[in-house]
Amino acid sequence: MHRRKARLRPHTLGNHPQNSPVMPAKKPSPKESDDALLDAAIAEAAEAKAQQDAEAAAAAAEAASHVRPLSLKEVVAKLNTVPVFKVTNTETGDIVPTPEKNGAACVCWYLDKQDAQVALAIVEAKEPALAGRVALGMAPLGIALAMSEEWGTMASGHEMTQPMRLQASNAVLRGAKGEVEPLPERLRTTLNARTSSIPVFIMEALQSPSCSPVFFRRSDLVACWEATGRPAAAMPNTMTMFDLRVLVVRMLSQKADWRSLTFVGAEGSIAAAEEENQDPRLQAAAAGAAAAQKKRAIDAGDEPPPLEADPAA
Repeated sequence: MHRRKARLRPHTLGNHPQNSPVMPAKKPSPKESDDALLDAAIAEAAEAKAQQDAEAAAAAAEAASHVRPLSLKEVVAKLNTVPVFKVTNTETGDIVPTPEKNGAACVCWYLDKQDAQVALAIVEAKEPALAGRVALGMAPLGIALAMSEEWGTMASGHEMTQPMRLQASNAVLRGAKGEVEPLPERLRTTLNARTSSIPVFIMEALQSPSCSPVFFRRSDLVACWEATGRPAAAMPNTMTMFDLRVLVVRMLSQKADWRSLTFVGAEGSIAAAEEENQDPRLQAAAAGAAAAQKKRAIDAGDEPPPLEADPAA
């Protein structure tokens, strides 16, 4: 029996794909390796640049969103870190009107505790029946200012029908005599005429992106300067004085980033707030001055920032 020999197909022998297990993969040339690394580096750099641009755009948009006038509620909240004083009826908790210079009674909030104590003594002397039933009380500055200017009950939650005013420290007014500029005409006709000028003090050298303190006494500004470790003799003569209400009107009407603006109550007022510490809105006032000084010291590099593990941070 004749057997037919099987014919092999030579062209199929060893015909394997380039990267099959049988055939080793082709090694790239040195030039191809360099080009691949360069392409990868370029792609990585482009991706990083795109991410940086996106973050910068987001940061710019975030910053731009804060360049705006503040609402009345926001202004009141900033001012509420500063305590003011009033004469109150201890039985009802109501504020007791005190006499003005012309003798007329007026609901008044005092920035200086000593001025409020004088008013209390006058009330007790004029109305002996109130002796022992009146005492000094405290309120947040923002609410007092909003009420005295009759800027609506939305900021205070109260509505007053009696004449009202806010009284600056008489000691500060005497020290700033001749330096306080009168209100602009347009504000003179719209702001409360009973309220005195309320000097506030600002110094550019104490300002930083995170804290721009506003003081109600020169001495507190000097104390903040010295708290940064610099002598009073080295303090620049660049102190600026505003009327508080002029500054508030700017905050309500002008586009700016007002976030860093920090109102710092007088040292005596802060101590009184620490002792009183009854109104939750006054609790922030107790740490207002110290916080402003600490922020400024950190920004100036005179004090290290708090550690992340610091519970007080």
